[in-house]
Amino acid sequence: MFLEKANELFDYTVDIRRKMHKIPELAGKEEETVKLVCQKLGQMGVSYDIVNQGGILGFIDGNKNNNNPKTILLRADLDALPFDEPDNNLSKPRIVKSKNEGVMHACGHDGHTSILLTAARILNEVKDDFAGSVILCFERGEESGKGYKYLLAYLDSKNINIDACYAIHVSPDYKSGVMAIGAGGINAGSLAFDITIKGNSGHGSRPYEANNPLDCFVDIYSGLKSLRMNNFSPFDPMTYSIGVVQMGNKYNQIPDKLRFRGSMRFFDREKVGYKFYEDFKSLIINKSKANNCKVIFDTYTKPRFPIINDLNLSALALTSMTDELGEDFVKEASPSMGSDTFATYSYQWPSLYIMLGINNEEKGSGAALHSPKFDLDEKALIHGTAATARFVVDFLNSDIELADRPYKNRLRDFFIEEDRSDEEIEDIYETITR
Repeated sequence: MFLEKANELFDYTVDIRRKMHKIPELAGKEEETVKLVCQKLGQMGVSYDIVNQGGILGFIDGNKNNNNPKTILLRADLDALPFDEPDNNLSKPRIVKSKNEGVMHACGHDGHTSILLTAARILNEVKDDFAGSVILCFERGEESGKGYKYLLAYLDSKNINIDACYAIHVSPDYKSGVMAIGAGGINAGSLAFDITIKGNSGHGSRPYEANNPLDCFVDIYSGLKSLRMNNFSPFDPMTYSIGVVQMGNKYNQIPDKLRFRGSMRFFDREKVGYKFYEDFKSLIINKSKANNCKVIFDTYTKPRFPIINDLNLSALALTSMTDELGEDFVKEASPSMGSDTFATYSYQWPSLYIMLGINNEEKGSGAALHSPKFDLDEKALIHGTAATARFVVDFLNSDIELADRPYKNRLRDFFIEEDRSDEEIEDIYETITR
């Protein structure tokens, strides 16, 4: 039923995706994209609220009777990335191209939003077939990580009870149309650092009169490379890297400072994330002291949250989507070391984060996310739409039992765990009232 309907609405899905793709907007600047989503919701007759700086929340209520109705939140993201979009993808001319210079949808958010809007249209037409409620969540600023907090605060301020949350992300790791489902840790948590080492400057002819911060950085980097082997179990997944090293601009001048920036990814926040947080910080401090340098932690974030898929939701999705799409289009997902703000939702409510394959060699789609060559196979959106609608109906009509997540109905505590001050938390709640 849902696959047939998704096929019938394919032109509708593609129209939304292409309109979004032509007008990509960076995080926090999604004004035209928000207007497009609101227009589509309005045309469906779906009520919605615009959350200042957060995005849009739409609401669909089922008409079926149930003694214990549930509510599910479906998340899609709206923002694009700062890339110039080339005329071709991996091997073919693009079907649609960005009109905004220096900005493109290189992470598939146009696909996510078109799937959710089409699924919303289907769900709104079959309200007599399910009980409970659906919240459509269109998040601004996913790439910057700045939009979700306003959406969560809005839901909290309205005392809206949510039983589960769901999101799809397109992936070049799976063939087009495949729904990849995994239980447990599916998307990594992260930690970011931006460090400045201060030594003493000097002339290149007299290095003995200077204290080169590069020497200190080399010691830190050497220690970082061995940290994985010496401090962590080989059975605990993690990665880390340094992407920026900056110092000086003259060939014969030793600068007085060096800046380096990087990130770390993990699945076990307590055992791995926090241990790295403490061990790497100690390494930096000790190496700086040994080199008679000062260190400034410009940014050193607490470990952010990974996405943990609920076991029961994963099992339901496997059954539901296999029945709707067939066994050839449902696979077990491999965990990804990428990160997504959906993790913050998954620590409020039981969650399901699914990958939708968009790899199609014939169409030139399959480049990595966050690559200028990235493109998606629009036909895959049919399966994403059908799978979403089917799963939502099956979930809302089920007797599934889910365990509460650690921060359900404790959003302020969650914000504190994110290292936010009381003043910042109050500002978040004040912002959503404007």
